[in-house]
Order: sequence, then C-alpha cells, then structure tokens
Amino acid sequence: MRPILRGFATLGVALALAACSGTGTPAPTTAGAPGATTSAGAPCADSTETGTVQANIVNRTFDPSTISAKVGDVITWTNGDTVPHGVALDDASCKMASAIQGGAKGSLKFTVAGTYPFHCFIHPTMKGTITIS
Repeated sequence: MRPILRGFATLGVALALAACSGTGTPAPTTAGAPGATTSAGAPCADSTETGTVQANIVNRTFDPSTISAKVGDVITWTNGDTVPHGVALDDASCKMASAIQGGAKGSLKFTVAGTYPFHCFIHPTMKGTITIS
C-alpha cells in the first residue's frame, strides 16, 4: 500500500509545481473590480474639473438621459436626490470612483470618441447614453 500513497504524493507535488510554474493561461482581469474606476484604454476617467457639460439626477432619472459632448469634455452630474447615485459605463470600462451624495456633484472626463450607454451603479434601472464626438 505504501507505493500507492507515494504515487499519490508524487502526483500531488507535480500538480502543485505545474500550477505555480507560470505556464498556461493567465488569470483574467475584471474591469470594474472593487476599487477600479477605469480599465486600460478606458474612454473616460474620474475628474475633479468643473464640467463643460452639465447634467442632473432628479427623481432617480438622468436629465438629460442622452448627453452629447466632445473629446476632452468633462461631464458633471449634479445629484438633486437625497439618495446617492453614481455613473458607470455599461461595458464596465469606466465608472466614478465613488457615489455622488445628495446635493453633490461628480464628473467624468472623456478622451475617446464613441457612443457609451451608461447606468447608475447603485440603481441599475437608471440608464442613459453619452455620445462623444
């Protein structure tokens, strides 16, 4: 019986070494992971600048829900609700680092042209679209 146990031990060591060897497929990275606000090549990033384009959040809706801006513009949302809200692109490539508290503002600066569906990362039924030209 000892040779069988020795065989299992050897197999276990071989599997452990193979798992740590660095070969094989690398672990995937997840955009939007806790603490992440943008992924590589993201079309936008958090901004502390005052927005060149203004939008509102009122009664759990984005107003306007369709926003047009240009590359380099900062979009600033003012939260008119008493509950927090936050903006995240639907493809998870970019989101605000923290929620916008009631009465406060939050901004994203866009650096890549495109059309970007977005939502509130606290209330996912709140949706809109940003078009950057």
